[in-house]
Amino acid sequence: MVSFKLFILFSLILSAALYFRIKFFKLNIEFTNRKNKSQFVDLNGIVHFHTVYSDGSGRIQDLIETAGKLKADFLISSDHNTLKPKEDGIEGYYACRDGSVAGGGVEGEACLLYFAGEEINTEFGHLLAIGIEKEIKRGKYKEVLSEIKKQKGASVICHPHNWWTPWKNLDVEGYDVIEIINLDSQWRGMNPLYMLAVIFSYRINSFYALHFLSHKPVKTIKFWDGAQKHKFMKTGIASTDAHSNVKVTKKRRFKFPKYSELFSVARTHILLENKLSGNLTEDKKKITEAVRRGRCYFSFDLYGFPKGFYYYIDWGGEHYFSGDSVPCNMDKKDKNVIIYAGIDINPKKTPFIINLFKNGIKVFSSKSRDMVYEIVREDLKNGFVSEVEPIAAAAGIFRSSFYRIEIDVYFGRKKITYLYSNNIEIYM
Repeated sequence: MVSFKLFILFSLILSAALYFRIKFFKLNIEFTNRKNKSQFVDLNGIVHFHTVYSDGSGRIQDLIETAGKLKADFLISSDHNTLKPKEDGIEGYYACRDGSVAGGGVEGEACLLYFAGEEINTEFGHLLAIGIEKEIKRGKYKEVLSEIKKQKGASVICHPHNWWTPWKNLDVEGYDVIEIINLDSQWRGMNPLYMLAVIFSYRINSFYALHFLSHKPVKTIKFWDGAQKHKFMKTGIASTDAHSNVKVTKKRRFKFPKYSELFSVARTHILLENKLSGNLTEDKKKITEAVRRGRCYFSFDLYGFPKGFYYYIDWGGEHYFSGDSVPCNMDKKDKNVIIYAGIDINPKKTPFIINLFKNGIKVFSSKSRDMVYEIVREDLKNGFVSEVEPIAAAAGIFRSSFYRIEIDVYFGRKKITYLYSNNIEIYM
């Protein structure tokens, strides 16, 4: 009897300790305020979410307000097989930083920009179209892709390894972008024990539940690394794929997770030379082109906004950034090729490592400080043998190497890959 009472007491103490551990759990990256070394305007965006126009539970106007409170710079919806939000005139600028509301389409008011994309069904899976002006009907992959290109949009392979709706042909060509982080896939692909932890802890502390989403999607990253081609690099982005509409029974649905929570977890950051102009048509093109070109990176902003991130290659005094191809010809054989990267994380509070990957293989790490890496010319000769562009056939076969950055942060013994850059190609 005594031992049973002790067991009950021990269980209560353990449960209370676990409850308070979850209740007050928080992980924050501490940043410094040094001079920003980035040459770009960094705009953070929430990409790929569903509304009442398809199978989501939220009204776009409400979600725009939510995104404004969360200090997003742009917002791109992706309802299934419809561009009705655009047709209904909802696109425009909203939620200015001072708390005022500019209203849709107000010229000169570059606050939060909202515009509609479309997630289109094909025989291989879902293809997201960003920056299009006219609705595209579901159909064959090649036909849908052709229509996106005609409209000068960016084509995105959605959730390639989602067990529910995966992309069925990873060898297709012609698309621009791959969703590397897709939060719907992140939770669907969890270890069952983690899934139970999420369900159990969500109502106690949603941050604790959502931090489990920040695991590294190894299979998708391997696909991404293998998809790079000479001057046809594939951009990687992070998307929420938020629905907030989990079906429990035929008539009952559960609004889980909340849009406001998923909007906070992971974002795609666009790097522009200038601020948005306030012209809706022009700014949509700027964002679409930055995504298609790979002039962006993505991160788990759940832990803090990535202040001061920069990444570039210096080749003979010229700078090249993510999405660029660097022609390392023999005319400059005496010039050094140097990679620079950094972020304004305070290493005393949040230890971090900047990792450099070449063709998907880690080749260098810089612990808790900015990275400077000189590429030995012989290393360039060990790149992939790339396909030859038709107009450059006479030049022979190119040897390409694709370099990208990952930043790991440490909270005690816990490591999280916090930020992923896009690739810079070096070819000979």
